[in-house]
Amino acid sequence: MRGIKRALGIEAVDTTESSWSCRPEGRSGSGAQIDLVIDRRDGCINLCEMKFADAELAIDTRYAAELRRKRDAFRRVTGTRKALFLTMVTASGIKRNEHSEELISSSIVADALFS
Repeated sequence: MRGIKRALGIEAVDTTESSWSCRPEGRSGSGAQIDLVIDRRDGCINLCEMKFADAELAIDTRYAAELRRKRDAFRRVTGTRKALFLTMVTASGIKRNEHSEELISSSIVADALFS
C-alpha cells in the first residue's frame, strides 16, 4: 500500500484501504467490484483498478462504459460526496486515448511500486 500511496503523492494523507463490491439490483441490474478503494481524509477517494497486460492497456469504448458504471455504482451505493478519482495500476501503463484522458486521474506502473 505504501508504494501506491507514494506513487500517487499522498503518503502523508491518512487513508483507509479496502476492496468494494455490490450485488446486482434486480434481474436486469449488474453488480460492481473495485479492486482497491483508498478512502482519504482529504475528501477524496481513489478507485483503483488492477490490470495485467503484456503491453499498454487500451481503454476502449466498452471498458470505458464499465469504468463509468463502476464509479457511478460506488457513488450511488455508498452515498459518498467525496471526489472520486479513477486510478489504474498496470504492468505496462495505459495507452493514451480519448477514454483514458476523460476517465483516468492517475496511472501507476507496477514497477514503480518496487522502486
